[in-house]
Amino acid sequence: MSLSPNTSNATLLLIFGADRDDQIRSRNGHVTVSGSSDLFGLLEADHPHHRLQITRQLFRQSRRPDLSRYKHVLNLITEPEHNDRVLDNARRLLRGIPGKVINRPEAVLRSTRDQIAKRLADIPGLLVPKVIRLKKADEAKLRDKLERAGLEFPLIMRQPGTHLGTSQARFDDLGTMIDAMAPGTEYLVTQFVDYRSADDLYRKCRVWFIGPHTIFRHQFASDHWNVHNKDGLMFMADRPDLLAEEEALFTSPDGAFPSDVKQVLARIRERIDLDYFGIDFGFMPDGRVILFEANATMNFFSLLPSDEFAYVRACVPPARAAFRELLGLSPSP
Repeated sequence: MSLSPNTSNATLLLIFGADRDDQIRSRNGHVTVSGSSDLFGLLEADHPHHRLQITRQLFRQSRRPDLSRYKHVLNLITEPEHNDRVLDNARRLLRGIPGKVINRPEAVLRSTRDQIAKRLADIPGLLVPKVIRLKKADEAKLRDKLERAGLEFPLIMRQPGTHLGTSQARFDDLGTMIDAMAPGTEYLVTQFVDYRSADDLYRKCRVWFIGPHTIFRHQFASDHWNVHNKDGLMFMADRPDLLAEEEALFTSPDGAFPSDVKQVLARIRERIDLDYFGIDFGFMPDGRVILFEANATMNFFSLLPSDEFAYVRACVPPARAAFRELLGLSPSP
């Protein structure tokens, strides 16, 4: 555990950490943690704050820091799958402190994909694909588990705690899926839903919830179901119609969506007890919202727009004002 000050009178504390040492990297005094939110980049780098690293051995140490001076404690440990030990240590450390804890560790621990899917499953107007956990087993056992969960092929399988589509794949039959499973490894299996629009394109939107505010981040379009930043940008770069479609959504800070979509987003916000988190979603042909994921780990600064995407920068000022409000600061520095 380390306490790193950049000023002696700071009342804001950042906490970070990871269960594995290889998740934390330090370069030129800048610490990055894989699988953590980059939302803190919305605050000026010279804003007075201290940084506290939570380790697995926290409660084996004789001395612990006094946190009573901090008015706000910002938890940047946002990935519950790989960091459950440090999150539990953070939960115990922060218990009873006088300051406001933003994204309490216990709330983060409740934000795994399968828990979120169960929590949001009955929201009107929202389609939440079913998610279960599986380990490699004989074909009959796995088939029984899938049938009892109501899952049918095609299915999406990924390793827990991974993002950016790095470990996910679509499978059309059980035999092929079993061949891709490693013994002893746990997987998340999600029902695949074909959400193509009438023009045969897949669209994925992202909004961020920061305190009570909703911030529209982007809409990517692709001809492939697994829509991610790089592929979406490449596909859209030569499509003025898709650029104009996305730009039009930025006419409102929370996204210029129809009122029924905003109602669904508001209900999602009510169900998830995180102070900040993002959601990725799309639209079914019948108008329903389809949820892809909701967590605090997804990136906010996930791209540096070139000139044709310059309009995306419109999301930064309202996000910065909302984040400063969450930290008890004035909207502007």
